[in-house]
Amino acid sequence: MPVPKHSIPMLRRPLSVLGSLVLLAAIPVHAARGPEPSLRIPLENLGFQPQSTQFLLAGSSMLTLHYVDDQHLLLTFSARHLLKRLPDEPEDDQDRNIDAVLLEIPSGHILARTTWRTHDHGQYLWALGHGHFLLRVRDTLTIFAPMANLATGEPFAESPFLVSIDRRIAAVILSPDADLLTVESVKRTPTSPKPKPNLFGPNPPASPQLEERTGVQINFYRLHLTSGPTPSIMPAFAGAVVARRTGGIPVTTAGYLAVVDQGRYHYAFDFHSYSGKVDELSPFDSTCPPAPLFVSHSEFIAFGCRNGHTMQAFGGFNMRGQEMWEQGLFGDFIAPSLVYAPSSGRFAFSRILLRNSALPDQPIISDDVGAQSVVVYQTNSGKQLLHVECSPVERAGQNFTLSPDGLSLALIHADAIEIYRLPPLTSKDEAAIKLAQTSAPAETDLPVHFADRPTPSSEEADSTIQPESQPANAVAPTAASNVSPDSTQSSPPPTATPEPPTQASGDPIPEEHRKPPTLYTLPGDKPPASAQPRDSETPQ
Repeated sequence: MPVPKHSIPMLRRPLSVLGSLVLLAAIPVHAARGPEPSLRIPLENLGFQPQSTQFLLAGSSMLTLHYVDDQHLLLTFSARHLLKRLPDEPEDDQDRNIDAVLLEIPSGHILARTTWRTHDHGQYLWALGHGHFLLRVRDTLTIFAPMANLATGEPFAESPFLVSIDRRIAAVILSPDADLLTVESVKRTPTSPKPKPNLFGPNPPASPQLEERTGVQINFYRLHLTSGPTPSIMPAFAGAVVARRTGGIPVTTAGYLAVVDQGRYHYAFDFHSYSGKVDELSPFDSTCPPAPLFVSHSEFIAFGCRNGHTMQAFGGFNMRGQEMWEQGLFGDFIAPSLVYAPSSGRFAFSRILLRNSALPDQPIISDDVGAQSVVVYQTNSGKQLLHVECSPVERAGQNFTLSPDGLSLALIHADAIEIYRLPPLTSKDEAAIKLAQTSAPAETDLPVHFADRPTPSSEEADSTIQPESQPANAVAPTAASNVSPDSTQSSPPPTATPEPPTQASGDPIPEEHRKPPTLYTLPGDKPPASAQPRDSETPQ
């Protein structure tokens, strides 16, 4: 769905130096319904500006909140500043300023701030772990480490990471452990010129741009933390495949998950390592093809259907072939998104609850939205540790974040950053985490590849060669673009509205041996009608 365009005011009252250095006192909440945050940092004192509900609900990435480490937060938001005119700027650019503020907690001190200029409304920021962040401006990806560079006076200094020359970035996806980066790209096409006005009659309609649903190249990069006095994140090219459309893949640095249809609404999962080994994992009953998603190297969750046409259940699984738990999801929702804290065996799951059912590829209005619910889960048990809500509701997600140690959740709510303390790990949780770590598939440097997946041609592969202006340790993928805000995020399964199974679709009695797996979640495979998402987005 195209993001609506808006005019950005060209003038704005500059922030005072005093305002940027104001000390933010922690405001304890003494009386509130439901769980109470242990800390509130008012957004007004940070120069935060109210965000457009229209853009928030359309899927534009308007604000983000990330932990840098357990004691620091990075807040970014769309801001109204003076925009200088750029030469040769494409007609379809949607330029805006993004303010970034580095905060210390619990004091709320503003340690540093900066402003970036982006050219679209897609996702622009990803947390790489170890205090590093990935920033996208058009088709160039850079990294910065605000705390590591704070003493230098340039905390937001950027280093080259990946750059595209002749392709547009269509999706950027990080694995839960932030050690595998997926960059999906399409060929760059020139913008159609605007028709000349007709002075003696009606103007001709504008020529619609063709949707780029073919020729998606998916590049994989293993991410490594370098050693030394100034550690950095370095990408190592790990493989590429060609697909017909964009979308998330349940993949790790060791292998990927495939869905196996056993008939009569029984499914199972196979883990394919890049060395060729296949592990048969737990079965899962669902009236629609389930959608699996890794939450760590050794655990994954899967969403499925029970009796209706929507995904209304999900369960937790491990690499030892066990289903650890299963529970229901109630109510109509869109835009599921997740954040992870694998070291503590926890993840946070957000979804936008609706008052009315939404139609695919159709915008929603505020009257349709009930709330944005966030639940923190303990992966090994499925126990709900915290249930809170975000406001304003942001379809693109990124308005909530887990600390690296998994002991606190921060989110945007009621004009403030609210921080909730989570219960410490129990001895049982710690034992489960150790067991999960020992059962993780062995790390490998083998190329990322999939059965029956085509690889790029030699001509396409040449487009990944880095330009001479890049340093020798930089890698240039065939990546690039106006990133669709619905497809550039660490993706959980789509909220699907499957068609009810029919006799014609087949419902065979399961055989003794498994059928060949159907990796329908691969972007190159169009899922059956029953697996098409009910919302156009590829959620976070």
